[in-house]
Amino acid sequence: MVLLQPRCYLCDMPIDNPQPFLCLLCQQELPYLPYSYCPRCGLPQGQNQQLQCSECNEQAPPWQQLITCMSYTLECQYLIKQYKFSQQPQLHLLFSQLLSRSIANKVIQADYHLPDALIAIPLHKKRLAKRGYNQAQLVAKDLAAQLQIPLIAENKFIRTKNTKAQAQQTAVERRANMHNVFQVIEPITAKHIAVIDDVVTTGETIKAACQTLFTAGVERIDIWCIARTLAD
Repeated sequence: MVLLQPRCYLCDMPIDNPQPFLCLLCQQELPYLPYSYCPRCGLPQGQNQQLQCSECNEQAPPWQQLITCMSYTLECQYLIKQYKFSQQPQLHLLFSQLLSRSIANKVIQADYHLPDALIAIPLHKKRLAKRGYNQAQLVAKDLAAQLQIPLIAENKFIRTKNTKAQAQQTAVERRANMHNVFQVIEPITAKHIAVIDDVVTTGETIKAACQTLFTAGVERIDIWCIARTLAD
């Protein structure tokens, strides 16, 4: 039996390397974030990466640190849309590999302390049934195994409202859309956790998640995401 050679998701060229999703050239040309981005909000700045930006000094988001691997440009958008909306769950292996590399760099370069536990942004049960998988949960499972960090069960942290998709809404609409949308079902004993999501745009989803988790007794929250938009 002859197996078909995998082809690159971006350029459609045959792949002849251990990573079966992107050719080496497309992987090298992904929109990786530069070193000079704010460790708190994840937006570009001209200072050292270990110092948060002036906006965060004036009004910091509720989380302590944001770690991401890419900016949400066209190539990244295409891959994430394939992952979420085109029944390509296997792409979690690519995204978790890229994100774990960014986390490792933080540990080495910025003395980052890994959290006590991981938790994924949940999908509403109707959207989960339609899609068949939670894209954030798949990445979270990979990272938990790779980094040997406990993963909080997805039935402990749920989305209670089947909200409209955030992508086409204004910042004000996003904020209203996420009001009281999450619920913690069972106590969370971990005090320092990382919340896993696919894309952070205005941050309203993860702000709402943080509010719920802080109320449940979590003391420090970091955000780990595949991509970050470069404008808030």
